[in-house]
Amino acid sequence: MTLPGGRFTITFNGEITNYVEIKTELVALGETFASGTDTEVLLKAWARWGKDTLERLEGMYAFAILDTQERTVTLVRDPFGIKPLFYTHSADRLSFCSELSGLLEIDPGLRRLDWQTAVDYLQWGTYDRSERTFLEGVRQLKPGHYLVVDADSGRASEPTAFWHPNVREAFTGTYEEASEIVRGLFVDSVKRNLRSDVALGIALSGGIDSSAIVGAVRHLEPDLPITTFSFVAPGFARSEHEWVKLVADHAKAISHSVVAEPGDLSRDLDELIISQGEPFASTSIYAQFRVFKLARDHDVRVTLDGQGGDEVFAGYSGFPAQRMHSLIERGRLRQASTFARNWASWPDRDMTPMLMETAAQFLPRRARGRVLRSGSSPLLDTSRLKERGVRLYPEVVQTGALRGRRVVSQLRSALTSQGLPALLRHADRNSMHFSIESRVPFLDRALAEFTLALPEDWLVGNDGSSKRILRDAMRGMVPDQVLQRRDKVGFETPEREWEERLANEDVDRDHPIGFLKPGRENTVTGGYTESELNWAGRSHWRLINLRRWVALMGVDAR
Repeated sequence: MTLPGGRFTITFNGEITNYVEIKTELVALGETFASGTDTEVLLKAWARWGKDTLERLEGMYAFAILDTQERTVTLVRDPFGIKPLFYTHSADRLSFCSELSGLLEIDPGLRRLDWQTAVDYLQWGTYDRSERTFLEGVRQLKPGHYLVVDADSGRASEPTAFWHPNVREAFTGTYEEASEIVRGLFVDSVKRNLRSDVALGIALSGGIDSSAIVGAVRHLEPDLPITTFSFVAPGFARSEHEWVKLVADHAKAISHSVVAEPGDLSRDLDELIISQGEPFASTSIYAQFRVFKLARDHDVRVTLDGQGGDEVFAGYSGFPAQRMHSLIERGRLRQASTFARNWASWPDRDMTPMLMETAAQFLPRRARGRVLRSGSSPLLDTSRLKERGVRLYPEVVQTGALRGRRVVSQLRSALTSQGLPALLRHADRNSMHFSIESRVPFLDRALAEFTLALPEDWLVGNDGSSKRILRDAMRGMVPDQVLQRRDKVGFETPEREWEERLANEDVDRDHPIGFLKPGRENTVTGGYTESELNWAGRSHWRLINLRRWVALMGVDAR
């Protein structure tokens, strides 16, 4: 879209959820509008306020704005990285796109594997933590950053952060008051995300986060038909079908579920890998893929998703090592001991590795990876990696953690770099593959900023509970049985069953990976067990995924 006069042109991917409020402000300042789109609101806001517009935006977005007067192009990505933005830059060219495949159409020479990204992925399961991608020379703009390119000189500024939340304890009210504020902020975010001209549904897993969205929608719209979409695995220990039914019945929702069998993944694997654009961590991404397909089959074009709830409210295990670190730093040794015992009493928790991770918290960052996991894999050709300057241990990331505030410091890192960006990539690629807009109400700046300023024991309870304040904030909207759950873990699939069908396939010899040695057998996983590979868990799946991605994308990995 170009403004009259031709100075500003925008290309925009995403949704500004508070565009109505911004439009009202602009109209009061004398602006007129020719459409009802959030694109026009964003463009006219930029024309009036420039980069200060970024302080006003809520939603998910990646956009580029050409300013013909200043002779600049500005690339912007939303604070959480909900929408992707890939780019390459040289003296005479700036290329950018929401998908890697778009850049490859522009320049097929970009099909070169970034060895460092691939090794980090295989060894540690980490990716989408920095500007690097799986393609050498291709960068992604980091969440909450903008980049300015001078159209005459070709020079680009360093990516600049426009959002980095404070984690100092700042709230001075009571726990009850904070709980009410959390409830209000969350409900307001859900309300904004309900704005839609097309059919809307909710991705429901049965956990607290997605159940909170269902409850908030029913609270806001008592008579609105609610449609939910879920993945279930009958007979599998981690299946959530009973919890999905409980929440759907409580909200009087129309519930749809998809069941995936082992053979389904083999059938859809290539389509899934291509849709993701880059390798990914686990088969849970396939379950999500099927949920979005289910929604599209029912003509739903917008979904609400619980993504981000764990990173905003310290979910699942509750970041116990960081909580222990905070307590010990504050000299609360007795409280730390009590917390450790209480935390370990919950299902699927083991005190020994938690204490090991706690001890590692007090080591220099460079030494932590070596303590928690040492040695190299028999499949890695370490001499070739050293020749290429590839490190074998995790990169040291400076997080700016505050003493005595280790949980919220870790949450900030999870929100902006270490964890959530990868999950958001999965959701964006899966949803857009089926032309669905996936909205994430938990990723609201005001909500995140408020939560990160609370006392840590309001997030991680002394009884070992995670998401303490969210559980209390949602009383009355979500069934108590869900809020009191002690057995909810990360979303899981029958991964072992699915892997067995893929692990013994032949290696694609036409697409070798230069840093991998030949295995003991002519199979994708080289005949090695998970433990023999000496990589973090799910290593078989990552090896399968990387090899197949290289072949499908025609990537030069030598």
